[in-house]
Amino acid sequence: MNHPSSRKPFTPDQIRSVAADVTAGWEERLRTLVGIDCGTQNPAGVKRAGDIFAGWMADAGFQVTHLPIEGCAGLWVGRMRGSGQRRIGLLGHADTVYPDGTAEERPMQRRGHRLVGPGVCDMKGGLLVGLYAIQVLRRLGWEDFGEICLVVNSEEETGSFHTRNRMIELLSGMDAVYVLEAARANGNIVSARAGVIQLILTAHGRSAHAGVEPEKGANAVVELIDRLQWLRKRASEEETFRINIGTIQGGTRSNVVPDRAEAQVDIRLFHPDAVSRVEALVREVVSRPGISGVRMEADMKLWFPPMVRNPAIERLAVLARACASSLGIHLRDTDTGGGSDANWIAAHGVPCLDGLGPVGGLDHGPDEYIEPESVVPRTSLLALLMSCTPLANMREGRA
Repeated sequence: MNHPSSRKPFTPDQIRSVAADVTAGWEERLRTLVGIDCGTQNPAGVKRAGDIFAGWMADAGFQVTHLPIEGCAGLWVGRMRGSGQRRIGLLGHADTVYPDGTAEERPMQRRGHRLVGPGVCDMKGGLLVGLYAIQVLRRLGWEDFGEICLVVNSEEETGSFHTRNRMIELLSGMDAVYVLEAARANGNIVSARAGVIQLILTAHGRSAHAGVEPEKGANAVVELIDRLQWLRKRASEEETFRINIGTIQGGTRSNVVPDRAEAQVDIRLFHPDAVSRVEALVREVVSRPGISGVRMEADMKLWFPPMVRNPAIERLAVLARACASSLGIHLRDTDTGGGSDANWIAAHGVPCLDGLGPVGGLDHGPDEYIEPESVVPRTSLLALLMSCTPLANMREGRA
């Protein structure tokens, strides 16, 4: 907190007061976004939600561009110029996991001290907190930044396969990127995330009559089970990743030697070396000798690399905790087994914190919620943290 760029230019009372003012009407804005079916599989719905939010970005002073990208609804990019040097990124997404019809079936509603609805937590509430934090700083006249870049993704829930390269291009070189996913249910922010690999193992065998000519068959189900057992044993010896064998499908009838079987395996990565170790293990499981006549095939997709809590991220986490303390907020940072777009940004060397949105939980389910009382405090925290963000020369290994 001694570096000049990390001195707080505003008092906590000023931040809180302005945050309470600029967030007036936030619940209706949230209701507007949550009322749109915008599952990733519905790019028109995602585009509609993103365009509405882009209009609010423009009203807040951003120069907004929509970048069309084949295969999805693209990216929305808002840029704001200041008179300083630091470059700060904010990152969120407009898509959800919910099927069409959910918005009408389960409109946003209050349940006690919670607001419940599809996407309130993951992550429409976070988008609004990011927008309002900018408005707080503008209201206070803060211009000690070179650029603020707010990027809204349209396909985070399916791994950002089409958008990830453009996101990385837009946010590389930032002094910090704050990802607007919700805080954990206990209020924690996220300083480390597991990476995610989705693996599909397929065994191709040969069918035959199980009673009359079983010797002419090659049992794909048996071979797949044997390989999965071997994979599970080997993975249990690893500390850099863990696996979950999620689904197994194969065969047609009990009296037919199955000629095909498939398993879907979720792999969580906890170390930068984990990807290469998983790749080597998958090559081994495919090439192992087995039942004659069965051929193995692997389809491995990296959804997210691991977000490792390095010294640069540690410094941001310490700063966030100090900012929170000055606002009377008890804050800790934690790791999580879930991936987000933060993983890609952090993996490219940009200091990154996640979970800067409102407090919430139960994502992807019928009881997904945020705590409305957390909106003003989390807006205040993000605004203060942005104003204190250190310049790039505070990063690890740079003088």
